[in-house]
Amino acid sequence: AVGTLVGSILALLALVCNELLLAPPLVAAALLTFWIVITGAIHLDGLMDTADGVFSHRSRERMLEIMKDPRAGNFGVVSGVLIILLKFAALLSLNWHWIFASLLLIPGWARWSEVIAIKYFPYAREEGMGKIWHISTGKFDLLISAIAPLMVSLFFCYDSNSFIYLWLIPLTVLPGLLASMWINKVLGGQTGDSYGANVEVSEAAGLIGASLLYANLHAICN
Repeated sequence: AVGTLVGSILALLALVCNELLLAPPLVAAALLTFWIVITGAIHLDGLMDTADGVFSHRSRERMLEIMKDPRAGNFGVVSGVLIILLKFAALLSLNWHWIFASLLLIPGWARWSEVIAIKYFPYAREEGMGKIWHISTGKFDLLISAIAPLMVSLFFCYDSNSFIYLWLIPLTVLPGLLASMWINKVLGGQTGDSYGANVEVSEAAGLIGASLLYANLHAICN
């Protein structure tokens, strides 16, 4: 529900940018800036911390220690820059209608991918800020958390008279889960930081998927 709310606010901002006739690069930059600000960069911070740990090629225990370090290392900075760059390029490649659809749908489904990771993967630490979510999330929560993004997705597809946008669901959810599976293999579980990494990977993958769908449909129509 929170992701759907964030996406709705971003879609509204995109509408305002469209009415103001802003240049596409400026629109993409404004949307990304507000996207980071409205979430407090919490998921981006998790991605960067996770990257510093899992790419350090150290022992599992040392990786977890590195992830707790508030300072950003080389791998964290590079991963943060790359994820922002990918999102920017993907937004820049879309027309107004696809930007609106992507912003409305992807943030909600990215957080649903996170809920799946929270539920089905073990927690890597004895204690941690994210552990409460792991021990308190049940199978019923998976259904409840899917209601808001599913309702918005179906309504948007019905209103636009096209169900092509439903492809954004697997294109968003699956890459995040694959990233969580790999992190689980490396760390033996998840952390609060890796939950944030799941969201960032899911959002970037969803936007890239939207770009590929739009490009292929545009090519077919032409």
